[in-house]
Amino acid sequence: MKFCAIICEYNPFHNGHLYHIQQSLKKSGCDGCLCIMGGNFSQRGEPTLCEKYSRAEMAIAGGATAVVQIPTYFCTANAEVFAQAAVKIATSFASVTHISFGSECGDIRSLSELARFLLKEPAFFKERIKRNLNDGFSLGRAKTHAIKECIDAGLVKFTHPNVVENLLNTPNNILAVEYLKVLFQTGRTDITPITIKRINELAEAKQDDKIEYQFSSATAIRESVYQSKRIWNIRKFIPTESYKIFANSLRTIGIPDMEIWGNLALYRFRTANPNDLALNYDVLEGIENKLITTSRENIDYPSFVESCTSRRFTQSRIQRIVTACLLNLRAEYVKHIYEIDRLPFIKLLAAKNNKDVLASLNECNTILVTRKSDAIKAQQDPFAKILMFAEDKANNLYSLLMDISKDVQKEFAISDIYQKPLFIK
Repeated sequence: MKFCAIICEYNPFHNGHLYHIQQSLKKSGCDGCLCIMGGNFSQRGEPTLCEKYSRAEMAIAGGATAVVQIPTYFCTANAEVFAQAAVKIATSFASVTHISFGSECGDIRSLSELARFLLKEPAFFKERIKRNLNDGFSLGRAKTHAIKECIDAGLVKFTHPNVVENLLNTPNNILAVEYLKVLFQTGRTDITPITIKRINELAEAKQDDKIEYQFSSATAIRESVYQSKRIWNIRKFIPTESYKIFANSLRTIGIPDMEIWGNLALYRFRTANPNDLALNYDVLEGIENKLITTSRENIDYPSFVESCTSRRFTQSRIQRIVTACLLNLRAEYVKHIYEIDRLPFIKLLAAKNNKDVLASLNECNTILVTRKSDAIKAQQDPFAKILMFAEDKANNLYSLLMDISKDVQKEFAISDIYQKPLFIK
C-alpha cells in the first residue's frame, strides 16, 4: 500500500479533518492515510480535550488508515521540534510516498521557497533576526520582520513575495514551513509534499457548493465544550461516527479539569528550585525566576499565564513551558531529536484491521510497537526508555485531571507503552 502521511493533533477530530483526509487521498492518489498524531498534551501546551486513543479511533472512523503517536517529549514543544519528530516518523515508513498538511495559504510553492531560504539562513538574514530579538520581539516575530526587511531591500526574491512575507504570521503556515524544512533536510525526493488550504469558518465553506459539511475550528469546539460541558451544540461540526466515539469518551472519561491543571502548575512553580526548572525545555533567559515569582503573586492559572506573557515569551510558549516543567521534559532530551535520523520506536495507536495495512506498516526502519514484546525490545535503547518514562508520566498526569471511576483510573495507571493498539474493522 501507498500511504499519505498527515501530521495532526485532532483535538478533537472534526469535519475540517475529514475534508483534509479526503482531499489528501484525492491529491496524492494514495491507498490510505497514515496519521502522525500528538499524545495527551498538545503543541499549545495544554491537555487535549479527550485522550489519545479516543482521538485515534475518531480519526479511523473519519477515514484514516492508521494512527501513530508523536512522543510527548516532542509533541509538546515548539513548531520546529514538533516537525522534526513528525517528519522523521513519516520517513521511517517505506510505504509513505506523500506528506500532506493544512495551511492557511494553500500555496505549496511559496511554502517551499520560504522553507529552502530558512534552511540556508544567510548572514544578512541572521543579522536582522538578531537585531529584532534585541528589540524585544519573539523569535517568530523577529523572523517575520526580518523576511519582510530582506524582501523590501531586494536581498531575496520569491515568486509571490506578498504571500511569503506573511507566512510566519499564522500557525498552520508556520508548521507547514517547518515540515518542509525537515523533509528537505532528509533529502527524500521520493516523498512528495502537498498542502490543503484550511477552511476554518462556515461562511467560507458555504462559498464552495462542493463542500457538504459545516466547519468550525478545533479551538472553537474546545471552547464550546469547556464552557457548556455539553457537546450537542457542536455535533454538526464532527462526522457522525467520530461524534459517537467522542460522546462515549466524554461520558466515560470526561474532559480535563483545567482548574486542577492550573493548581498543579501553580504548586509546581511555587515549590520549585530555579536550578531544577532551568533543566527543562525552553526554560531560558531567567524565565524560571519569573515563573516562580509570578506563581506566588497569582491565585489563578489564567492570570499567572497572562502575567508571564511578553513579546519574547508568548502565551503558547509559556503554556508549553508549564507542560515541560510539570512533566520534567529535560531540554537535553528534547534537543536529541536533531541528532538522530529516526526514533528508537514508533507507537501504533490504532489501525484498520486489514492484513495489507499491517504488512505495509511493518515496512518500518525502527521498532513499531504493537505489543508488549516490541516495547521491551525497544527499551534496549536508553533514549527509548526516557521517552517511554515520559509517556507514563504524561498518562498519569492526564488521568489526575479527570473525574473518572477507580477502575478507569487503574487502566490509566497501566504502563502506557504496553497498551495494545485499537484494531478496527
